Amino acid sequence: MKLRHLLPAALILALPAACSHTGAAGGSGNADNTITITEDMRAEIRRQGYDPDEEVCKRREPTGSTIPQRICATRVAWYAQTKAAREGTEEIQRDALKTGDPRGG
Repeated sequence: MKLRHLLPAALILALPAACSHTGAAGGSGNADNTITITEDMRAEIRRQGYDPDEEVCKRREPTGSTIPQRICATRVAWYAQTKAAREGTEEIQRDALKTGDPRGG
């Protein structure tokens, strides 16, 4: 009987800890969110037959909003952003596979 009343209280106390965000996993990554455009990226876009400095506009719907925004950037900037996001996701997934020493060392 008492356990039924303690469970909701325990969940309420645990919720703030579960929802807190401390930044990048493991403290690694690019904290200032700066994306570097390299000559290799420009060459890759040229190899695909596109102009890396061409302005490309995309419509994105921000989280929590139903009003889409039009965001314009150069083709190489979109490429760099996509590449950085992919590499960040791969890093998080790779780090998630690492296991610590069960003996605490």
